[in-house]
Amino acid sequence: MPRVRRLLALTCAIVLVDTIFYGALVPLIPGLSADLGLSKPEVGILTGAFGAGVLVGSLPGGYLTFRIGVKPTALAGLVIFSLTSLAFGFAEGPAGLIAARFGEGFGSALSWVAAFTWIAHRVPEGRRGEMIGTVLSAAVVGALLGPVLGSLAATFGILPTFTATAALGLVICVWAALEPAPGPDRRRSFLRMMRAVAQPRFARGLWLIALSPLLFASLSVLIPLKLADLGWGAAAIGAVFLAGAAFEAVAQPLIGRWTDRAGWLIPVRAGMLGAIPTLLVLPLAGNPWLLVPLVVFGGMVFSASVTPGMALFSRGAQDANVDQAVVFGATNLTWASGSALGPLLAGLLADIGGDALSYLVLAGVCVVTLIVIGRSPKTS
Repeated sequence: MPRVRRLLALTCAIVLVDTIFYGALVPLIPGLSADLGLSKPEVGILTGAFGAGVLVGSLPGGYLTFRIGVKPTALAGLVIFSLTSLAFGFAEGPAGLIAARFGEGFGSALSWVAAFTWIAHRVPEGRRGEMIGTVLSAAVVGALLGPVLGSLAATFGILPTFTATAALGLVICVWAALEPAPGPDRRRSFLRMMRAVAQPRFARGLWLIALSPLLFASLSVLIPLKLADLGWGAAAIGAVFLAGAAFEAVAQPLIGRWTDRAGWLIPVRAGMLGAIPTLLVLPLAGNPWLLVPLVVFGGMVFSASVTPGMALFSRGAQDANVDQAVVFGATNLTWASGSALGPLLAGLLADIGGDALSYLVLAGVCVVTLIVIGRSPKTS
């Protein structure tokens, strides 16, 4: 049991440092947009570059975890991630920033898949939802603590701030190198198992995983620009997302336990019923003191689908005798699809019809999801 707790702490540390850089761009968006003359769609491309890197790296991450083992894959991901985060500090133009963000995402994909697979092999199925929720709480906290890092970068400079945090990634790399890990399983075909999880019966779980970053994109792209228009600086914007991180740290493990006990349907339904009115009210909030609690609450309900979705998909894949490396490679690929497309979609819709159009379309997506899952058996 102490070994499991130690491994859980390592897994949380890996995904925390990964996702800190994912969210670090948020308070820097107004300044970069002004300095580089970026439009909202271009801001969406810069924000989504991290997700695009995760998208490209997810299947290689699953394959490497399956073929060479969890530890070598996690170490490779942490090293790539730390070096490209350092490169972000040196980048000056849009192309360099986008390339560095892409590299961060690629490295994150390797370490993320390896970390989840590592802990999944040590935790019994009856506690898998709680485990996923606990690790995802670290991931979401990292994503929301990222704006705090971005605020520090805006105050003290991007290069020294990102250099210090990249060094933290290397420290975690040493920690991972010292942790005992299971060897790879080369007895089964990776390609055959990937074909198995591509069946339509797995689509529901995968969609619930993709939905969370798709919704959260509306906050990460539109809210910083809105708060900047209302006169808030980088530090204040970072504080808003820090408040959201505090609530998320508590919410995700509870959602995981709820999923273990009640099944996936009820937590997802509750999240959608919270997300729809939040998205409809967000464009009406012209006062920052009304906007801030909506952002904090939205961060919680927007991410309510990902833990049940991962638990649902993981359970079905295990029943189909699919290795956990393939499971988390596929789920990471799915999350990355929402993460890469969400910011671009939010920016394009806002550019076409204002922020209200972006929020309205996403609310419609939640309504359709609510209708579709309402027809599903609770345990399927």
